[in-house]
Amino acid sequence: MNRYEEEMQENLEKGRIPGGEELDVKAYQAVFRALKKDPDSDLPPDFAERVVARVISGQKSKYSRDYLWFGAGILFLAISLIGTILYTGFKFDLGFDLGFLNVMSDYKGLVAFGVVFIALLNWLDKKLIREKQFDHKV
Repeated sequence: MNRYEEEMQENLEKGRIPGGEELDVKAYQAVFRALKKDPDSDLPPDFAERVVARVISGQKSKYSRDYLWFGAGILFLAISLIGTILYTGFKFDLGFDLGFLNVMSDYKGLVAFGVVFIALLNWLDKKLIREKQFDHKV
């Protein structure tokens, strides 16, 4: 608040009509009249408890909704897998020949690096990003 507004507020509180723009004076008078009145409605005595109950019930429904979407995703994935197998005529080879995995055995270091790198990213996510998200909500 600047000095002009402070002077206007002091004059209105003392009952004097302050000097200044008429629109500002009328706006301040309207605000002070509104602030002097009591609110028109009262809250019921159990209002806080009802709000807390809604928040808690909303959190529970969020988890059930997450499980629903997770289950739907797994079902869609299974149906897609079955459809792809039927459409392409894929045949399972249960012999000891590992196919493309034989080629991948030459890249053991790359696979180990990938596993370590993914674990590092997961750890950084938990330590740096998710902690900051929870700090802002509290």
